[in-house]
Amino acid sequence: MTFWKRLQFYGIGFGMGLIIVFAMLGNRSCVSPNEMKMQELVYQDFELSEQATCKLKCLRKNVELLKIQLRHFEINYDLSDSRKEPCGVYFIKPKNEFADQYPFTFVINDCDTISKIYDFTFTTPQTCTCQP
Repeated sequence: MTFWKRLQFYGIGFGMGLIIVFAMLGNRSCVSPNEMKMQELVYQDFELSEQATCKLKCLRKNVELLKIQLRHFEINYDLSDSRKEPCGVYFIKPKNEFADQYPFTFVINDCDTISKIYDFTFTTPQTCTCQP
C-alpha cells in the first residue's frame, strides 16, 4: 500500500470517528457550577424589598437590566450558605474584571423559583437617600 492510499484510509477513518464523537457529545460546553447557578438565578423571578428597590433606582437600574448584567457577576461561596433552610443564601459580587463598573454587591435568597433581594451594599460612596 502506498503512502497516499494509507493517508486516504486514515483520513476516512478519522473523519468517521469525528462524526461519531460529535453525534454522541453534540455541542456541549464546559460550564462551571458557579456559572450554572448564576444562570439559574437569572431565570427565576426577582422579588425586591423596598430598600433594595430604592437603591436599585439610585444605581439607575431596573430588575430587567440587573438580570442582564448578572453575567458580569459571580457567587462568593466563601460567604454563601447554599444549604440554609428554607432559602439558600448567595453573596453576589462583580467579577474582578468588572469590579470598577459595578460598585455594589448584594445577597440573593434562592427560594425555589423566586430570588429575593433585600439590600444592596455599595463598595464606593454613593449619594443615595434610602433609609435602612
